[in-house]
Amino acid sequence: MDYSLYKIEDFLTDESFIKYCLREDAEVLSYWEEVIHQHPELSDTINKAESLFLIFALKVDPAEKQKELEKLKLVIENDEYIDISVTEIPQRIVPFKKYAWLSAAAAILICIGTYFLLNRTDYSTQVPVYTQTSKSEAVKTKFNERRTVKLPDGSTVLLNGLTELKIDQDYNKNNRVLWLSGEAYFTVAKNKDKPFIVISGKTATTALGTSFKINNYSRIAETSVMLTKGKVNVGTVSGTRVINHLQLIPGEQVNIDDAQQQFKKSKFAISEVEDWTNRRLVFSMASLKEIKTVLKNTYGVEINTTNQPRKTIAFTGQFSNESLTEVLDAIGFSNHFTYSIKDDIVKLEFEK
Repeated sequence: MDYSLYKIEDFLTDESFIKYCLREDAEVLSYWEEVIHQHPELSDTINKAESLFLIFALKVDPAEKQKELEKLKLVIENDEYIDISVTEIPQRIVPFKKYAWLSAAAAILICIGTYFLLNRTDYSTQVPVYTQTSKSEAVKTKFNERRTVKLPDGSTVLLNGLTELKIDQDYNKNNRVLWLSGEAYFTVAKNKDKPFIVISGKTATTALGTSFKINNYSRIAETSVMLTKGKVNVGTVSGTRVINHLQLIPGEQVNIDDAQQQFKKSKFAISEVEDWTNRRLVFSMASLKEIKTVLKNTYGVEINTTNQPRKTIAFTGQFSNESLTEVLDAIGFSNHFTYSIKDDIVKLEFEK
């Protein structure tokens, strides 16, 4: 069964999903746990559907029910992340021999659906058709250069070296669409009527008001999105739709294989992005592999070696907002290597 296009109302009218919510059939429970495992991008929608099910399925005090509806309303109107899946609700199940509750649930869902149709577009599943034109403004950075761009809507973009940002000519008029090649950190001004869309290769990242970092250097063949604040939807652009989309919450990241468009979701420490933003490097008995990884993540360069060091490297030191050459000079002095830089490739040569 393909659940990729399922919305909340689709789950609530699926008899198998209802049985899953009731937790009475071990086989059905196992089936849906596997669905969630195989499709993590559906977890948010499933959680909301299950919460709605509980609202109508349980005999709870009207005040409790109103509280849950208010939470859902906030999710719809403000588009801010609210974890409605962990709400404590008394576990008193009503008999469901004929699923009599479904008509009431359907009525509420119709209202919710009408609200969405009249007031907003579901940008988690589709994107406007925008193409880059000759009138699109392009901002480029050179090697080892960082630049902060302030957009007309008040949003800011911190560009790393060798990065290109294209801004749609109608930005903040009819849309808020950008194209990124390279690496940048976005701080997005809220505007629920104009979603903020960053297209990086085949990947679309959509937000209303949030902060996140995208790495999309062409030589890496992978796109990563790290969210520090708010909520974003990340997916693959296919015509006018976004497929395989998933939602991130703060502290979550997704790595996307550009060729096969495979998503790998994981957690990260938000301090990593803070360090990247401030170019703060902290090494403690760091190996050559660790040093190469940190420099790659911070400066957007590849570090290669022409030969191997005679002694095992265990470097300790701290840097704050210093250039790549300054960092390489310091590390090279204590570990006996010279270096050369061409484009975004750094080659290290150790003393023989």
